[in-house]
Amino acid sequence: MDTISKSQMLADVVESGERPFRIKFVRAKGKHVGEIREAVCYYGMPNPKDPQAPTLGERRRKERTSHLESNTLPLTEFGTRQPLTPFISHILFFNGKKVIH
Repeated sequence: MDTISKSQMLADVVESGERPFRIKFVRAKGKHVGEIREAVCYYGMPNPKDPQAPTLGERRRKERTSHLESNTLPLTEFGTRQPLTPFISHILFFNGKKVIH
């Protein structure tokens, strides 16, 4: 079985851009926690905010952490365009290669 290191997998994901890839991971949240899920996705999240929408004053937001600080990957599922944020530590396979943590 082919293997890939976690750091190489992260580099490949970031470099992939709009090119889809396949991952298999263990779900960590929601009612399907603990289940293994396979998805074809690409790096990055869809922007849900309409840039043409008017803003209603300036609201203060709490400081946000980056995905890597939260140990997650910002992904978009291919086809459905749904956001997907699996924990990096929960990724088992990347493009058919076992991820070594």
